[in-house]
Amino acid sequence: MRIRYRRTDRSPRSGLLLVVALLLACQLSGCATTGPQGQTSIILISTQEEITLGMSVDQNIRQEYPVYSADPELVAYVQEIGARVAAYSDRQDVAYTFTVLDSEVINAFAAPGGFIYITTGLLRSARNEAEVAGVLSHETGHVVGRHSVRRIQSAYGIALAADLLLGDRDTLQKIAQVATGVVLLKNGRDDEFEADEFSLKYNYAAGYDPRQIIGFFETLLELQGGASPAGMAGWFSTHPATEDRIAACQTLLQQYDLARPLEVNRARFLARTQALR
Repeated sequence: MRIRYRRTDRSPRSGLLLVVALLLACQLSGCATTGPQGQTSIILISTQEEITLGMSVDQNIRQEYPVYSADPELVAYVQEIGARVAAYSDRQDVAYTFTVLDSEVINAFAAPGGFIYITTGLLRSARNEAEVAGVLSHETGHVVGRHSVRRIQSAYGIALAADLLLGDRDTLQKIAQVATGVVLLKNGRDDEFEADEFSLKYNYAAGYDPRQIIGFFETLLELQGGASPAGMAGWFSTHPATEDRIAACQTLLQQYDLARPLEVNRARFLARTQALR
């Protein structure tokens, strides 16, 4: 579904004023930290508008996918892991939520505004708590990088920015109609590598062993040989080549002190996820 904007009769002078206004808005409030090394990007959708979009997407996700509720203690455990890594996020202007979806598909994804989802299929495939923390850190990185927001900006261009700047609330409602599809689309290669870098950063800061995300990637490679296409759809199939991600993470890990005590928590993870096995 493509958003179509109404043609308006703007004079050349009014168009110039609009461009100037947009540039001023970017300079005053539109520059946000989006990269793991402090890189910044121009963001034309405000935090509140992003949260509004995320709430709309969350409603759509909950209508389309069943939320896991069979074991409240397991749900609380996943939320505990998510909150632990999100506490070290470079972005604290949103409230992070972590929802477990009842699905055999190995998947996790993030919506605008801090809404993060993980499937029971992924939890069943993980081997320890640090691997799950790595996945949730990765999705937290997508929120910090504002990857879905930037994709919306790229798709709808300056017309979107202009309408939002001029206070057109109808535009935000139209975007909300297609935002769920944007969230579930394949992320760009650069966004995924960036989210992996965030994963290592937040896992290490939270006291988890960041090397465990590589272990999860290796599990995915093993599953690729025997799993059905449906079971391998989602988090695995929508990302860059797993071998490339492993290599990139191995290089990045050289900057961390891996000799200090770091948590893996395999026994606790197996006990807490027993209901899935």
